[in-house]
Amino acid sequence: MTSKHSSASRLLSTGIFDSLNSFADIEARVSALPGNKERGDAFEIFAEAYLATQKIAQAQEVWPFEAVPLEQRQVLSLDTGRDMGVDGTYLTIDGELRAYQVKFRSNRTSLTWDELSTFMGLTDQVKQRVLFTNSESLPGLMQDRSGFVAIRGSDLDRLTAEDFEVMRQWLHSGQVKQIRKQPLPHQQEALTAIAQSLEVNDRATVVMACGTGKSLVSLWAAEQHDCKNILVLVPSLALVRQLLHEWLRETAWERFTFMCVCSDPTVAKGADALVVHQADLDFPVTTESTVVSRFLSKPFDGIKIVFSTYQSAQVVAAGLPVGADGMVQPFDLAIFDEAHKTASREGTRFSFALEDANLPIRKRLFFTATPRHYDIRKKDNEGDNTLVYSMDKPAVYGPVIHTLSFAEAARRGIICDYKVVISVVTSDMVNDELLKHGEVMVAGDTVKARQVALQIALQKAVEKYGVSRIFTFHGSVAAARSFTSTDGEGIHYHLPDFTTLHVSGEMPTSRREDNMKAFRQANKAVMSNARCLTEGVDVPAVDMVAFISPRKSKVDIVQATGRAMRKSPGKEFGYVMVPLFVEQAADESIEAALHRTGFDDIWDLLGAMREQDEVLTDIIRQMREDKGRTGGYDEGRFSERVEVLGPSVSLETIRGAITAECLEHLGVSWDEWYGKLWAFAEREGHCRVHQHYLTNDGFRLGRWVVNQRMTKDNLAADRMGRLEALTGWAWNALDEKWELGFRHLAEFSEREGNCQIPQKYRTTGVFPLGNWVSSQRAIKDDLPAEQRMRLEAVHGWTWDVRADQWEIGFRYLTEFEDREGHCRVHQHYQTTDEYRLGQWVSTQRRNQSSLPIELIKRLEAMQGWAWDAQTEKWELGFQKLAEYVDREGHCRVTSRYKTSDGFRLGLWVSNQRKPQNILHEARKKRLEAVPGWAWGATDDQWERGFQYLTEFANREGYCQIPKNFRTNDGFPLGLWVLNQRVSKDMLHAERKERLEAMSGWAWDRFADQWETGFRHLAEFADRDGHCRVPRNYRTSDGYGLGGWVSRQRTSRSDLSVERKERLEGLPGWLWLAWE
Repeated sequence: MTSKHSSASRLLSTGIFDSLNSFADIEARVSALPGNKERGDAFEIFAEAYLATQKIAQAQEVWPFEAVPLEQRQVLSLDTGRDMGVDGTYLTIDGELRAYQVKFRSNRTSLTWDELSTFMGLTDQVKQRVLFTNSESLPGLMQDRSGFVAIRGSDLDRLTAEDFEVMRQWLHSGQVKQIRKQPLPHQQEALTAIAQSLEVNDRATVVMACGTGKSLVSLWAAEQHDCKNILVLVPSLALVRQLLHEWLRETAWERFTFMCVCSDPTVAKGADALVVHQADLDFPVTTESTVVSRFLSKPFDGIKIVFSTYQSAQVVAAGLPVGADGMVQPFDLAIFDEAHKTASREGTRFSFALEDANLPIRKRLFFTATPRHYDIRKKDNEGDNTLVYSMDKPAVYGPVIHTLSFAEAARRGIICDYKVVISVVTSDMVNDELLKHGEVMVAGDTVKARQVALQIALQKAVEKYGVSRIFTFHGSVAAARSFTSTDGEGIHYHLPDFTTLHVSGEMPTSRREDNMKAFRQANKAVMSNARCLTEGVDVPAVDMVAFISPRKSKVDIVQATGRAMRKSPGKEFGYVMVPLFVEQAADESIEAALHRTGFDDIWDLLGAMREQDEVLTDIIRQMREDKGRTGGYDEGRFSERVEVLGPSVSLETIRGAITAECLEHLGVSWDEWYGKLWAFAEREGHCRVHQHYLTNDGFRLGRWVVNQRMTKDNLAADRMGRLEALTGWAWNALDEKWELGFRHLAEFSEREGNCQIPQKYRTTGVFPLGNWVSSQRAIKDDLPAEQRMRLEAVHGWTWDVRADQWEIGFRYLTEFEDREGHCRVHQHYQTTDEYRLGQWVSTQRRNQSSLPIELIKRLEAMQGWAWDAQTEKWELGFQKLAEYVDREGHCRVTSRYKTSDGFRLGLWVSNQRKPQNILHEARKKRLEAVPGWAWGATDDQWERGFQYLTEFANREGYCQIPKNFRTNDGFPLGLWVLNQRVSKDMLHAERKERLEAMSGWAWDRFADQWETGFRHLAEFADRDGHCRVPRNYRTSDGYGLGGWVSRQRTSRSDLSVERKERLEGLPGWLWLAWE
């Protein structure tokens, strides 16, 4: 298909449509043609080529007026001979007939209603009327007229050299060869991830930094998904226009049709969003669900796409057709652009399409650069910024299948890296600037002071970095307009070689486009706005964006800074500037002035940058961690990202103060706490922080550690990883105790060369290692595989507790043998650490038949080992007897006597003497060889009494022992002496001789009693000097001395001469008491 215009051949031969690079070229050529007819024909041919080749028109075939088929003329009432203002018609790809009118105006003068009214009154058989003109301004009556589309000069200005080449090919041959963009490597990575995910998931999220080509990735993702009905959702009509044009320019689809839905043409007052009217668009927009329904229901063998704002999703849902099965027919795929809008505070207006119950969709694909946002002014108990919104909801947004962060995009050269510039201006700098042009600061005129300060801040940044193309963002349209005004109050005074321009959302499209065109063409330019340049406007790359007034919306900041990060030849950095005005009073220090200064604008900017730049996030995190770990931090990396400009005399002070404030407000206290724990672990070698532990500077580190364990399930994965990387970290006290136990076990094994640890063994630090080892064996099957492997790697470890316990017992027996020289361990013997060695030895004897040969050999190799417990017990008793004899000099062991270690030696000796105890001859001989051994118990008892008597006589000098006298250990010596006297005639001669040899011994007990009385009397006479003893007198030991003296006097005649003489020899003795 080539041009059907009657003048096409002639005008093509002139080359008027060849070698065009911009619309300005063809516009100039048409304007130079002689006469309105010639100019009109040339522009009509250009319009025909545009409609036939540009996909925005969706034209299947185009007919200039003279070529319109008769059937169409009749339908459109064009056969009346009356001029209806129609210059041609075209049939869209889905079969809709449209009429167009062409108007060319030199110098783009405005069109009038009179020129357009006839065309606008065309029959209702035409659903859409298309005005093709190079003019910008249309009559007010046309602004929001339905069934009308205008393709104006500003739309034609977007045409590229490639577009003109396509039109030239079509005009000459009817054939076109269009070159389309191909996915770059980073885009192909995203496409591969999308394709793989949509095979198994119905929802998926792609996170890509601003300026990396999300729009094209969404197009190519839709193309590769092989679907028929596609829904594309965006936040605004301006973005509908931008995305639509980008898709149309690069799509590979040959047969597709689209429609655009927007039911919310208004914007909030003062928000400076782009106000877009129907007349501003070069494509039709509907607000009617019935129109949507007709579009989706109409048979078509190609792809159908609905572009809609989020706010219009309900209109789209209401227009979904119902299938033959009575069910609403879903979209095959939905693209959610700027998808974070559905999770933000605006979510109630933007989230309708998230649920199938509202709008059925088979596959949902979400695109965003900012999946979550935090409020840096609000922090939770952990010191983290409060989450404002997040797309971390897999049930709603599916998995995040691809992420291209800002830092990664900058590293790969997809976008420029950036530098934040904080340009500080003091009140002294403002006063100096005012004095330069003869002005003096009036007290209280803070508005003017701030205006001048902001302009100086931008001026200093421009001088420092040599930037030439700048967007400035302001808090209001009025502030933006004032900043770039051409009077003495604007930035032009400070940047005289810069073109200063301003745009706003409410500005007429033609004027806004003119200003954007002037900005593109200027060598140096500043363009001010409130927020309309953040999205929805095709703008050139700039060197710097400056946030002159506060920007609270983090998304706006991210979108705006993205303008500065677009690549251009020779560009290394995109600069993001924020001013800081420090009002310093007279004689006030810069530190004090900074303390009073509000840093909110800086926090807003850096907070937004941090959310999209993991490098900045890591820098701040590391600085905060270092602060906790060492008390200080290195500003180097931060200064590379965030540079401070200011007066040289105090620049270091200003930079230090700003950095400290940034760290406090943008960093999170969790990192500082982590730094303190890191220092603790490095110093102590573990993370076992007591619950009440305080650091030297008063931080409750113990409580913080407890909180981390308690909130493990809510901790971010990176924080969990950082904690787990610390020496000795454990998520619960049991794990921590396990690590402590394992460390003690490893130390024991390294020191001792084995793991044979007694049950009650404790380390020097009082850790119950024996119990811990037993517990590990008991819960072997429940231990994590990693812990089992670590235990098995310890030298000497065994899971067989019996084998290990045997080795422990054998080690104790070896130590006993080395110390004692034998293996005769008493059954109840325990080591100093309470190991029951005696019980272990008994167990070995009892289990002799079941012990392995190797163990039997090891036991029998021990000195003095015996398998028979009775044999060993006899040997132990004999050993104890020998020790007793060595110590006491005799074998007279009482029947109840026990050794110091509890051995019942008396019972053992008695058992040897029992007649029923048949002893081996060898044992008999060994007993009889012991000094003082006697087989009879009475012999032994006699020897014992004799020993006590000998000791008494040696001590007291006589043998007059009262009948009831007992030794200190309870032996009845008085009774024993009486028994010897009574049984005198039956005693062996040897025993008689031994008794009679004792000093003071007497066989007559009465004589012995007389001697006792005489002894007490002699002691009385020695003490008192006389023998006048009262009749009832008793000695201190209870002896009745008075009665004894009386009996001597009354029995005088019966006393022997010897006794009389001994009495009379005492001082003061009298035979008569009254003498």
